[in-house]
Amino acid sequence: MKIFSTAPEGNEMAELENARYLNLALKQIEENIEWLKTTNKPVQAVLTHIDILVMLAKRFTIDANLLIKKEKVQEWKKTFNEWFERCGSKIPVKYREGIKANGDELFKELEQYGH
Repeated sequence: MKIFSTAPEGNEMAELENARYLNLALKQIEENIEWLKTTNKPVQAVLTHIDILVMLAKRFTIDANLLIKKEKVQEWKKTFNEWFERCGSKIPVKYREGIKANGDELFKELEQYGH
């Protein structure tokens, strides 16, 4: 077993662990997007999972660029926007535009990653 740096992932045993978390975030997004496609409820967890994925992508850029597919990000964005159009009026007015703005910003950040 090799040790090649002082970073937490700086050894052969740990070097691919970040991909496990990236893949978990991607899986959670996919599951939540499927639900978002048909729900009429004004709540969602997709933005939380995207926020986590963005945080991981900032830290582990190379793996994020290998694992994130740009066409999936566009599909997720479209599904989120369709959900918002369908359910946005059910979100309390004082939160509605902020949720939409947060979604737009998170997708903008996420679009920087992938292939």
